[in-house]
Amino acid sequence: SLGVIAYEMLTGKLPYAKGFSNARDITKRTYTGVRTIRDDIPTWVDAALAKAVAKRPSERTEALSALVEDLQRPNASLAYDRPRPLVERNPLAFWKGLSALLALTIAALLYIIARR
Repeated sequence: SLGVIAYEMLTGKLPYAKGFSNARDITKRTYTGVRTIRDDIPTWVDAALAKAVAKRPSERTEALSALVEDLQRPNASLAYDRPRPLVERNPLAFWKGLSALLALTIAALLYIIARR
């Protein structure tokens, strides 16, 4: 919960949009990175907060001292420089693009079949 408070202090928003009202909501929500809201925050701070507010308790920062240390200086064990895939950054754009690609493929196949 300290990770959520730190996130809210930096952004004024919750890390998972509206929060969780039940167990099904947990799978539907995606983490909104601090840098999407405030680009002046270093990537390593965003990575530390992402770890602190992870959905699965086993993936979260275990101790308060570890979170404080991660927020004070970059932690080499956090993969904060890796680019996140589109499906994580913007799932709606990913599925729209995939659907458009599928529609084009189907249209091309129907065109080929109709010419025979």
